[in-house]
Amino acid sequence: MKGDINDTLRNEGRESVRARHDGAPRFNGNGADQSNPLILSKCDFLKGFEPPDYLIDGILQRRFVYSLTGQTGHAKTAVALVIAELVSSVSEIALLALHRVEKGSVIYLAGENPDDIRMRLIGADAYREDDASKDRISFIPGQFNIPEMHGVIAAETEKRGGADLVIVDTSAAYFLGNDEISNTQMGAHARMLRNLTTLRGGPCVLVLCHPIKHTTDPTQLLPRGGGAFLAEMDGNLTIWRRDDVLVELHYNKIRGPGFEPMTFKLEKITTTNLTDRKGRLLPTVRAVPISEGEEEKQAQHTRGDEDKLLAALLKNPDRSVADLARTCDWTSSNGEPYKSKVHRILERLSKVTPKLVAKARDQWALTDAGKKAARKGALAAEQTAEQP
Repeated sequence: MKGDINDTLRNEGRESVRARHDGAPRFNGNGADQSNPLILSKCDFLKGFEPPDYLIDGILQRRFVYSLTGQTGHAKTAVALVIAELVSSVSEIALLALHRVEKGSVIYLAGENPDDIRMRLIGADAYREDDASKDRISFIPGQFNIPEMHGVIAAETEKRGGADLVIVDTSAAYFLGNDEISNTQMGAHARMLRNLTTLRGGPCVLVLCHPIKHTTDPTQLLPRGGGAFLAEMDGNLTIWRRDDVLVELHYNKIRGPGFEPMTFKLEKITTTNLTDRKGRLLPTVRAVPISEGEEEKQAQHTRGDEDKLLAALLKNPDRSVADLARTCDWTSSNGEPYKSKVHRILERLSKVTPKLVAKARDQWALTDAGKKAARKGALAAEQTAEQP
């Protein structure tokens, strides 16, 4: 229920009042709708069809709202910033993999860690060949009540000539309820986000979402909020980190023909434009779309790291994580063991089928399948080393 016109004014702003008034049916004295009959003929019904208007060909449509769901650390923001750059940059032709990207204006709602987004932008801009200062992108930092600010956002968007893409980072940052698994509250939240498509220009709205709990596979990447939230989305794009470097963008719901998975490489970057107060370089990360050849090369590198770790465990099952990192020559610039890399690979190997490693009493060990894989990998490494 929308409530009366005062509720609309208070919660959604003046622009929503105008839109509600303009879209309201007209009735005669007998209560019959004078402008829109209830029952339509086939011809009249088909007149309501609107051809898809793609912002990114085959993926994102204008006036549609999509979720982009991924776990923390799986590069949701990095990929969202790539999309924002492709749309807003002044380059004449832009492609996301093989998908044509239309140019336009972007509004980015940075409700979750705006400083991190600033760092990513400074780092990425330093590596660009075009003039990043000419990007048609605007930011709204910090959390706020979107319905209360809708009128202000609409007025600002009007001044800027409209918007083609609105990115909400993240859904949770702008949720006004107290129960994220409530279908009622999350359904209302999703409809509030859909209302951003009514801004001038009919923008596509892309909402970054955290997934449901205990997600162990990309097929399980559903946005938190129960079925009501997902049902309101026109598509749910998914982002899954396959290893330390590669992330995959795909979907498990979409209104349209769909698209093949596409892979991005996460690049750690530094620039003199991004330092702390003592002048020390601050590293950040950007996502870069890669070709099939580059993807295959990185996959082979990842497989090599896995084989190296399996071999280290086979040789000495009682090694600590730090010892395993040193054995594999995974150390930082100051010589510290890269333990986080070992942990990530072990976690990944524990989830494949069949499992190659298992953890018992805080100690990782090879399974029977893992021992077999370790011996096979060691034999392949020996044969490669013997080749001239």
